[in-house]
Amino acid sequence: MTRNMVGGLINGLNDRYTSCLDANSSIENNVNFSAQLQTAGFCITYDDYSDNILINNVEPNSQAEKMGLCRGDLILSIDGVSVREAGYYNIIGSLVGKSNTSVELLVDHNGEQRYLTYVREKNIESSKEVGSELLDKGIFYYRFNQFDLNSANSFSYELDSMMAKNDISGLIIDLRKNSGGITDEAVKLFDFFAPAGNQLMAEEVKTGKQIVYCTSNDIKYKDMKVVVLVSEKSLSSSEVLAAFFKDTGLGTVVGTQTGGKGVFQMKRSFNDFYHYNIVAGYYYVNNLPNYNGVGITPDVVVDMDPKLIGTDDDIQLKKALEILS
Repeated sequence: MTRNMVGGLINGLNDRYTSCLDANSSIENNVNFSAQLQTAGFCITYDDYSDNILINNVEPNSQAEKMGLCRGDLILSIDGVSVREAGYYNIIGSLVGKSNTSVELLVDHNGEQRYLTYVREKNIESSKEVGSELLDKGIFYYRFNQFDLNSANSFSYELDSMMAKNDISGLIIDLRKNSGGITDEAVKLFDFFAPAGNQLMAEEVKTGKQIVYCTSNDIKYKDMKVVVLVSEKSLSSSEVLAAFFKDTGLGTVVGTQTGGKGVFQMKRSFNDFYHYNIVAGYYYVNNLPNYNGVGITPDVVVDMDPKLIGTDDDIQLKKALEILS
């Protein structure tokens, strides 16, 4: 009864980013949950556009890759239970369980549906939320699937290592499948390129309290030519980073209109069992209006089927290379 009452109140807000979870549904934030998926070699997030589970990273030579999962796939159902109908937070716990037990996944791969059997494992290994490589003409490519703790420093370390061995002529930051993450990390990353005075303001709805994140005057990569790739799946923190580069002219944003999640959320509890995530406020980059529900318009719009990301027909990446060449 309590679950229905709480859920009804939350649903009555008619807010796509507000959700009610019970203790079991909060398992996504549990270390064992993350570790078990990482062992299998894949990471997941919520896909705002389909209300399904998005595979946002697959490790090479992992169990996930061998069973046929690919980055960008959508899990539509688990053991016959629809993700959309059950709700993301209510069903993701089905992915973990006793070692060597299995579940059947219905997966959408580039518009084609197929069934895959996922065998749960228990050993803990690390996973990558990034991908990087040196492209032609000294252009360094770096992909963020999301912003985690230490994302900015990890990026800086890899770029520094690459610059120590190669002449880097430009940088591509790929945020096309980045659903967000830790906003501080996005600001910290931009701080490597920007002078003091740029700011991200987070304003709480209820109190009007403003929290401001500012760039310092310690420019690490001065005059670096940068292209930022975005898509409709670029949300939240990734939109903050794209907005910074676009507003300051320190980079060129290429791709399609971003998803438009310009809000931040807070987790609250009714008791020890029921929790809810609720929209607490809005983000403002420099003096730009809030982009929630609107998104960030690229400097260079390049329409492309998302299925082509990472393929030889990735014309957005080709445009980025053209701009930097």
